[in-house]
Parts: sequence; structure tokens; C-alpha cells
Amino acid sequence: MQSNGIQLSNVSVENNEGGIVSLSIEVAPSSVQDARNRVIKEFSKRIRIPGFRPGSIPAGIVRRNVGDEAITQEVSDQIVPAAYQAAVQQAGITPLDQAQVDDLTFDAFDGEKPLTFVARVIVRPEITVGSTEGLTATKRTVNITDEDVDQALTQMQQERAYLKNKKEEDEGGEVNAQMGDVIFADVQVFVNGEPRSEEPAKLRGFVLGESGFVPAIDEQLVGQKLDETRRFTQTYPEDFPDQELAAKEAEFEVKVTSVKERVIPEITDEFAQISGAEGVEDLRGKLRDYLAQVGERESRKEAREEVVKQVVDKSTVEVPGALVSARVQDRVQGIQQELAQNGATIEAYLQAINSTQEQLESDLREEIENELKTELVLDEIAQGQKFPVSQDEVGNHYMMMAQMSNTDPQELVKQVPYQSVVTSILQRKAIDFLAEHATITDESGQPVSLGANSMEDESDEVMEEALAEEAMAEALEDGDYDMEADDVVGAEGGDSEDKS
Repeated sequence: MQSNGIQLSNVSVENNEGGIVSLSIEVAPSSVQDARNRVIKEFSKRIRIPGFRPGSIPAGIVRRNVGDEAITQEVSDQIVPAAYQAAVQQAGITPLDQAQVDDLTFDAFDGEKPLTFVARVIVRPEITVGSTEGLTATKRTVNITDEDVDQALTQMQQERAYLKNKKEEDEGGEVNAQMGDVIFADVQVFVNGEPRSEEPAKLRGFVLGESGFVPAIDEQLVGQKLDETRRFTQTYPEDFPDQELAAKEAEFEVKVTSVKERVIPEITDEFAQISGAEGVEDLRGKLRDYLAQVGERESRKEAREEVVKQVVDKSTVEVPGALVSARVQDRVQGIQQELAQNGATIEAYLQAINSTQEQLESDLREEIENELKTELVLDEIAQGQKFPVSQDEVGNHYMMMAQMSNTDPQELVKQVPYQSVVTSILQRKAIDFLAEHATITDESGQPVSLGANSMEDESDEVMEEALAEEAMAEALEDGDYDMEADDVVGAEGGDSEDKS
């Protein structure tokens, strides 16, 4: 079979566990030689040899100057992707991930030998979509109370809180830690006299009395002075996730490197004005409107999700195990990277949530299996309905993603494949298709419309959040609110300029 200018001598397909298919691909010698001649011609245009015009340099001279290894690599780079795509088309499979290429064998300068390789790829499984008839959902009624507004105001206060260095309060003129203070400390743990790590862990900005550390060490730090080092013993619980530490007595060495107070601003007209309102009452009104808008979006989203779940539950699809495993590892690595950026470790995270690596991966596996099943069913619906996707829709989606991630749109276009964006748009259209064909009622049983589609909902939410953040940033730059980067909760330890 010839496709993409590549003549395939043979393609064999082997189904493996986990939804992986192995394609053994053989490219005809003639295609290899055509690619070799083409590559040599391209090199002859690029190199400069005295006495020869570019593009007219004999093949032998090109080989001597460029080298057979470089020519072979270029031939491989041209043939393998094209041959793989041709083999996928011939085999009638739909890859769900990038292929892994192994066992590549060929001789670019032997006109009798084919190019062979094995491509292993996770493929789309057979999908039977459940009935889309008789779908129903109830849209939750959104009622914003004064208590909801109060909670939103409290959250705003917490978000605008800042830290200041604690002043001397004892007779010796020294700072000491008390419950409720924000502590930065270096901690080393010793078991059987041996340190658990080469360097002490740097604990950043935890509230004394609310740290949740296991074993509890907060009370041991009460009254500890700035730059003082304390040593004490604690016993790990028997059910501690790390079996090497479970029920073990350990010695803790803790040096307090900074003691700060968390200052929560009062709700005043000035606070409201920084937040984009004329005064406190105006701020409450704006918050009520905002909460109502968010509540409506969430209510519509919940109704859509309920409709989708009904179809997915009635659908039959075997989610590829290999794809699940790959996504689990990606998710775990993402958690580790996020923790590392905040100066924490996966071990500390697991300890905080009272879990183990195995339990975390098991929970993620179940979650990801459900996500993938939903994605595959929505993809199947979108293919069956043949939804169109315009270039404007793709461009708008890239812009929305850029706003959500605070990334330059041009960079995002390079990072996120075009087809991935198209797939996301099609899945959203499939959700809206199901919602449009379902019976949606309010809590009293009256028919309701879900209004704007899910993509518009998310785009509006992102824009509102971006505008709110921009307004706050401008207020801070104008000096209307006293807050510094080094003084926010979670900043690095160490003394900063005292704020009074």
C-alpha cells in the first residue's frame, strides 16, 4: 500500500494488554532509496563546496562532507512518521496517545533492504453509546443569603491578609512563638540517632496550633524564641502511612527562623474601594450579584453533568489500562512538581492527608478511569453528530486557555496541539447536544433552559476573574493597600521589614 508517498511492503497488527496495539511496519526499499536521494539533494543545496553550484553537488561528495550518519538520521526522520501514519490508516485504528517507536532497522545505502520498525500505541476502544432518549435533570435553584455574602467578605479578608514580624514581648526583649502565630522553621527528624534527610526540612508559614503535623509538634514550639533550637521526642502513630516510621519514637530538632503575626484587614469603605466598590454596602451588593452569577453557572454545570452521567453510565467502553496508568503517573508528577514549588515533598503531603503512595495512585486511577470513559463517550457522540468546528472557535479556545493559565497565546499554540483543542471543543458541543435533548426542570418541576453553553460559561468566568485580579493589581500598584510580596502567607522564612 502506498500513502503519503511511502510504499509499505507489510503491516502486521498485534493487540496487547492495556489497549496497546503493536504495528510491525516494513517500508519498501524503493521508498528508502527515494528518501535517501531526496535527503542528499537537500543537503547539496545547503552545503557549500568550491567549484560546485548549490544543488548540483554529486552524491559522493555530499556523503563525504555531510557524513552517512547525518544522512541516515534525516532519512529516518522523514520516513518513520510518514510510514507510521500510513500504517495507522491501513490498520484502521485511532491512536489515543503518541506512539513509541522501537526496533528501527535499515540501511539507507543498501538498495535491497527495507526499513522496518515497531510502533506501539494506545488505541481507541470500541464504544457503544447509551441511549440519549429520556434524559432528565433538575437544575438547582440558587438563593444567595446574607450569610453567603458574609462568608464571601470573610474570604476576601483572608485573601487580603498579610504578615508582619512579631514584636518583642518578653522581658528580655526577644520574640517568642505563641499559638496562632505564623512560624517558619527548619526541622530535622532523627530515628535511632540517624537523620531522616541530609538537610533539615524548611517549614514555611504554618499557623502554630493549626499545622496538622503528625505527630503533633505545635505545643512543643510554644514559647520558643526566634533563632532558638529545641530538641524533643515524639512517637509516630501506629497507623502512620510510612511503615518505616509507624509506632517509632523520633527526636525532632526544630529551629524557629521567623515568627510572624497574620494581620486581617477590617471591612471598611477603603477596603471596599480597593476591591472596586464605592463602599461597604456597594461591595456587599456586588458580591451578592457575583455569587448569584457563579451559582447559576454551577447550577447549569451540575445539570449538564447529570445528563452526561446518565448517558455514560448506560454506555459500554473498556478504558485502555495503559492510558489510565500513563495519566496517573502524569497526575502524580504534577502533584510532586506543585509541592516542590511550594517547598514541600510528596511524603509530607501524604502524611498530611493520612494516605500512602499506593492509596493515592489507587484513588487517582478510579477518578481518571471515570474521566476517560466520559471523554471517550463524548468523542463518540461528537463523531456521530459530525459537529463542525470553525477556526474562530479554535482561536477563542486558545485565548480562553491563555487567560486561565496566564500564558501568552502564541506560546500556548506551540504547547497545545491543534487537534487537542478541537477535541475539547467537540466534547463541549456533545455536552450541549445532550443537554438540549434532555428534559431540564427546576426544583418545582417547571421546565427551564440552561441558557449559554458550557464553553461560554467558562469563558465568562475566566474573564470576570481576570478583570477582578487586574483591578486589585492596579490598586496595589497605586499604594492603596499596604502589602508586600515578602509578607504574604506562605512566603519564604526570614525577617522582612517590620510592618506596624
